[in-house]
Amino acid sequence: MKKIKIISGHPNIVDSIANRTILNVLEKENNFTISNLMNNYSDYKVDSDKEIKNLLDSDVIVLQFPFHWYGVPAILKMWIDSITTSLVYGPNKGGLKGKTFILSTTTGGPEDSYQENGYNKFKMKELLLPLLKLGDSLEMIVLEPVVLHSAMFKDETGKLNLENNAKQHALKLIEIVNR
Repeated sequence: MKKIKIISGHPNIVDSIANRTILNVLEKENNFTISNLMNNYSDYKVDSDKEIKNLLDSDVIVLQFPFHWYGVPAILKMWIDSITTSLVYGPNKGGLKGKTFILSTTTGGPEDSYQENGYNKFKMKELLLPLLKLGDSLEMIVLEPVVLHSAMFKDETGKLNLENNAKQHALKLIEIVNR
């Protein structure tokens, strides 16, 4: 059975509907381990040796995060910066070669805002290119990003729809990683 490592980069998971729901579904899977970066490193001092060991022991690595201002939240960026040099150039070079890498993200805006003629002027995959290249630099098998758009709600009906959509997003991830 594959060992799946989920790296949660949400800065405030308690107040999140979408990311919290996704993680709640994923944590019920026997082969999934979730690392909540804010719980582990609220001081932003990442234990890179521990994190690298956990990655080396995994078959699939999923970065789960809200898409913030065209990038990742600060805690996830700090985590990426702390593990990458060792895995690309240093003593752990090639350690993730052949492992699977998936970006799983949520956006506040609707999907049509992430189009060439939409509000954000670029497709979501284009905006995620630096992170996709990260997986490539780590010599991983980089799969298509899994994106949940419109992760905001204005009323109770919207909240219920968001929770359902987040559950579907999590089930899609489970299906992808268990192929």
